[in-house]
This record gives sequence, C-alpha cells and structure tokens, in this order.
Amino acid sequence: MKRILNIATAVALFFGVSTVAKAQSVESKYPYNFFTVQGGGQVTLTHYKLMDLFKPQVAVSFGRYFNSKIGARIHAQGWEIGGGMKADRYPFLAADTKYKFKAVTGNVDLLLNMTNFICPNRQNDVFDWVLLAGFGANYGWDFKEYYAIHAQKDFGNNTVGPETSNPDRYTFNGRFGTQFNFNLSRAIALGLEIDANYKNDEFNLKRNYESDWQIAAFLGLTVKFGAPKAKKTTREVTETYYVDEPYTETIQKQRPVETVQQSNMEKVVYYQINVSDVEQAQGIDAAIKEAADLIKTDPNAKIVVTGYADKETGNAEINERLSKERAEGVTNKLVNEHGINAANITTTWKGDTVQPFAENDKNRCVIITGKGNFKVTKYETYEEKVEKTRQVEKTRTKIVEE
Repeated sequence: MKRILNIATAVALFFGVSTVAKAQSVESKYPYNFFTVQGGGQVTLTHYKLMDLFKPQVAVSFGRYFNSKIGARIHAQGWEIGGGMKADRYPFLAADTKYKFKAVTGNVDLLLNMTNFICPNRQNDVFDWVLLAGFGANYGWDFKEYYAIHAQKDFGNNTVGPETSNPDRYTFNGRFGTQFNFNLSRAIALGLEIDANYKNDEFNLKRNYESDWQIAAFLGLTVKFGAPKAKKTTREVTETYYVDEPYTETIQKQRPVETVQQSNMEKVVYYQINVSDVEQAQGIDAAIKEAADLIKTDPNAKIVVTGYADKETGNAEINERLSKERAEGVTNKLVNEHGINAANITTTWKGDTVQPFAENDKNRCVIITGKGNFKVTKYETYEEKVEKTRQVEKTRTKIVEE
C-alpha cells in the first residue's frame, strides 16, 4: 500500500507542477456538482476460486466538491454477487459449488483530492488523484440458488439458513478506495476507481466470523455542472513581428563569353599491297569518325583526302590507279555513310610520285586532313549592385484576454 501511495504521489506531482501554467487557477473552478456513471466488476474475497466469483457491476453517483480538496458523494452500485463453497471445506458437498444472487450497495463517501493537497497552487488540472472513504448499506435478494444448495444438507452454523418470512437481506458496507481522474475539459472527466468494501460476515450467506471483503474496479464518465463561470483576465504580452527593410548588396555574377578556336585533324589509313578496298583499310573507322565529328562541329570545315601508293612495287600506272581508288573510296564512305557534303571534301591522289613516309610499306595509304572552327563558351565573373529587402525582427506589447 505504501508503494502505491508513493507512485500516486509522484504522478500527482508530475501532473500538478510540470505542465505549462494556464491563466486561470485550479481553485477558481470550485465548488461544483457532478454526476458519474461507471461500469466495471467486483470479486468477493473468500476461500473459493477467485475469478469464478468475478461479476460485472454498474454504478451511479451524485456529489459535490465543496472546494479544491474536499468533496462528498452518494454512490450506488450493483448487479450480481458471486459466492462459492469448496467441497474440501464442506465435506457434505459432492463437489465445489458456486451460486449467485442480486445485490445493490448504497454509500455516502468522503472525497479527498490528494493532488490539490500536494500541489495547492498548481495551474493545471489535467489529472486528479482522489482518496475516498465511506459507509452505507447493502440490500440483497434472489437467493434461490443458495437456498437450493442449502436444502441438500443442514450446514449448521457455517451458513445462514432460509428465512421464508424475510428472504431479502440488509447488511452494512464500509469502503475505502482511490480514483485517478483525467479532465478532458472543464465539464467532462474520465476516471478509474478501485475500491475495497467490507461487509457483514453473513453478506454472502456464509459464516466465518469475520467481515466479508469485496474488491471493485470501475471505469467512469463524470459530468460536472454548477461551477463558477470562468473569469476573463487580461495580461500584457510581448510579441515578435517582422518588417521588410531595403538594402543594397554587391553580388558576384557570371556571364558567358564566346570565342572561336580552330580544330585540326590528320588521320592515316593503311592498305595491304595491291589493295584499294576501303573496307579493308587499317584504321578506317576511327579516321572516318573524326572527320565526321569535325563536320558536325563546323559545317564549313574543309577536308582533304589524298591517296598514295608505294614506289617499290608495281609501276607508275598501277600505282596511279591504286592511289586514286584508295582516295575515292574514303571520300565515298564519308559522303554515303556519314552524310558529309561532298562540297566540303577535296579528293586528290599522288600515285607513287610522293612518298610521305620513309618506310616503303606505309606509303600504301590515304591521309585525311581537315580544318574547322568551333565555338567555346567561357564564363567570366563580374560584380553588380542589387537592391534587395530583408526581414528585420521587432517586438511590440499588447493586452490579451484570457
């Protein structure tokens, strides 16, 4: 029990002092009346199987908080009550036997709001921890299941026998318990209540010469009414606002600068002896691609295709023909396969009259040269003054109502 009180006190402190303060104090919301409806269950503590005696319960209450700490209520709860007798305790029974009957309990309870006792100056009442204690009476009826068991055997002084003249029974009820209430608004609250109720020894129609105990737990909804109206208060607050302020800033910018540069190419493709077929030329693909790329860069570029033959083989007539076929084959490939305008190409051949290379075999070749121009864009940095605006933080004071 001490541990439960310590935990509840810590929770009360947390909800009482750790939240942001509101303008209206908790004390200003009292006194008020309230009406509560609850649903839950209860169990009678006895030697019988505990959960077999668990029964649902409903409850209603009406009360008033006279101030922030003390209140009172009239509380009524009831439905079914469970009882039971174990065969090892009552040997005349063939087996464990349980029964039920109807009962209602009315109580007058004192309520102590422990959160406000612990934190009397708190500004937030989201949570309330309440202790309660009270006294009342039980009214029980519909004992036919018990009397049917009793009719099997005379139980002596261990049970209460049938009372045909007054089958219903009245017993006292004492109670202490606790509530944990969460205030959803000024008028509505949800709560958990746990109670311990002690009753006459004969409450469940069995005698053990000790008071009977019941433990009950409820979830409930509380409606509050009749509280003082909230008073409007004013206070001075300082707020921050922003204004646009013009200023001049020197910034760096970039602008494009376009220049023209010259692009030159030279590619050599080689042939085997007595071969002029361009498809058999060594390096033809790379040479053709570079020439085509030059034209794509500069449509006005000029390409010169010159065919050669080596001097040490064949004769002047044969070599003249081979160098011509080699040059024209390259030109046709540029025009037909890569779409280069023939006007951009100058085709010539030298036979064996010119030997561009010292090594004889290399002179069986076509040399492709080209010149073109292409544009290059570079960016230069320069400074420029620009008129801008920026937000400047300012403060002002105003009166607000709460």
